[in-house]
Amino acid sequence: MTSAGSGDPAPIHIVVATDRAYLPWTATLLLSALDRHDPGALIVHLLHGGDVPDTDAQLLDGLVSRGGGTLLSHVVSDERIDALRRPSSGGWVTWYRLVVPDVLGGVGRVVLLDGDTFICEPLGPLWTTALDDSPLAAVANVVEPSKRGRVRALGIADPRTYFNAGVLLMDLDRLRSEDASSAMLRFAAENAHRISWLDQDTLNVVFNQRWKPLHPRWNAMNSLWTWASWAREVFGADAVREATQAPAVLHFEGPAMRKPWHYLNDHPWRDAYRATLARTPWASTPITDDTPAVHFIARLPRAWRFRAYWRWTKLRKKT
Repeated sequence: MTSAGSGDPAPIHIVVATDRAYLPWTATLLLSALDRHDPGALIVHLLHGGDVPDTDAQLLDGLVSRGGGTLLSHVVSDERIDALRRPSSGGWVTWYRLVVPDVLGGVGRVVLLDGDTFICEPLGPLWTTALDDSPLAAVANVVEPSKRGRVRALGIADPRTYFNAGVLLMDLDRLRSEDASSAMLRFAAENAHRISWLDQDTLNVVFNQRWKPLHPRWNAMNSLWTWASWAREVFGADAVREATQAPAVLHFEGPAMRKPWHYLNDHPWRDAYRATLARTPWASTPITDDTPAVHFIARLPRAWRFRAYWRWTKLRKKT
């Protein structure tokens, strides 16, 4: 893809949704992307609900411009999604991906990224992936056995064909021609009782059997490390090894302790993530759960930590 009248590659359009609480991690993601691209290569579309203060917006704009990118801010009004179920934790931003085709009118193709992703390699090969007859491309999700029945109940016969929505290559022209945003919003509103993973369930139902699978390198989820045997069932041993040894996009999905800003996180890329965070205007953001109780949990054998932390958080909520 080249710009009209120029031999230079057309810029890559990436989309990130955020709220004020997620700004440090959004900034870290964007800086990791800028670090791996030449000036002018990235146009960043920031979706938010209007709760990002002007001072923070200016800091984020400065970070992107210094890195050679362009930041475009888009406020998503509550009216677009007010019929949908509010998440049990976090804000409305998880729903914003359903309205991307309408919000970004005139943009033909985007790479949509969750705020807890981290770019390890240039996005060019992903950006130029041929979608053929598919509206979007994604990486399959590693669905744990206890959740596979729920996925099948959505009408997805093989849980290995259920994708993760943390990294999406989207053909917005195609999606607009299908009025896909209306279809997704309608399904989400009418099936609130059926969907647990909210926007991700919605996308999977609406695009069931109509998405192009990507190599797991493009969405190297925590599950490739923590659920390696189940991941090999989905991708095969070679692809899992390639994705963990040379990830292109990391995705720190999952519960709190799986995030690289959490005290208990021990991901192989944790230090690289935190070093990038330290170069953003949010460098002073403290590590989550840096407490004596969690310090004690960190001293337990690795296999015990998740369950110990889970029990401790339940106990903390009761007190």
